[in-house]
Amino acid sequence: MNTLIICFSQTGNTLKVAERIRDGIIDVTGECDLVDLKDADSGSLAGYDLVGLGCPVFYYKEPFNVRDFIGALPELAGKHWFVFCTHGSVMGKTLISMSEHLGEKGITVIGHHDTYSDASLPFYPYPTLTTGHPDSLDYEEARAFGKEIAERSQRIAKGESDLVPRLDPVPEEWTTDADMLTLEFLNGVMPRLHIDMEKCINCHECEDNCPVQGIDVEADPPRIQQPCIYCWYCAKICPTLAIGTNWDDLVAMAPDQYARYRQALDNAAKSGRFRWLIDPDSMDLENPLYKQREAESD
Repeated sequence: MNTLIICFSQTGNTLKVAERIRDGIIDVTGECDLVDLKDADSGSLAGYDLVGLGCPVFYYKEPFNVRDFIGALPELAGKHWFVFCTHGSVMGKTLISMSEHLGEKGITVIGHHDTYSDASLPFYPYPTLTTGHPDSLDYEEARAFGKEIAERSQRIAKGESDLVPRLDPVPEEWTTDADMLTLEFLNGVMPRLHIDMEKCINCHECEDNCPVQGIDVEADPPRIQQPCIYCWYCAKICPTLAIGTNWDDLVAMAPDQYARYRQALDNAAKSGRFRWLIDPDSMDLENPLYKQREAESD
């Protein structure tokens, strides 16, 4: 049984979950390839019996580069895939959206998995509501899912049916937000980043880690956010804080957003789907990550 996992990961959390899922698959099949999304060869996918696609959640759905990857896939009628994601407070419609788009390629999505994960953005505080995840229990669940999905694929291939669990319905507020936050919408409302070349040390960390190759510090003038999927990762990792913008409008949104996220996590905790690993009352919304990094650099 030829198996493959394709993973888009920035901070490494999604990759770690993917590795545990791979371990579970190997428990059943004896092998499983794991590749980065940017290195995935669409032309070779027909040779796999089971493929997994995983990513973090951006704007309550799969990142735009992951959606573009799915859109560029060839027809893969009848192939078994599974989808998984890591997310902060809210998963939104990510797994549903990925499954629907894969289904348009003829792919049969036979399973889904999500993992709470530490998440931080420059304009939100850190630690954040889901800091501490994924932990050992999350990794155990990921490995168990890998074993389960491999066994399920084998059973379906032998003719068994009705083995695929249904996804829980997504609350309308998150579906509405996911549908509203298109790339076109974000292009119109998000702040524009700039590179301070007096601070830039040409380490190229921002270029190397941009998922859409939207940065060129050697260009004159330097190119940034051309294109952009608004992950803000470049601003988060720049070692000299050379990449920045006016974050005020996004910081001002934090209290209302965190109130929504807190409610979603409280509900998930009551149903046993989430475990608090940090005191949610400890969030300092007036001290976002970018201010913390500035203070550390002084």
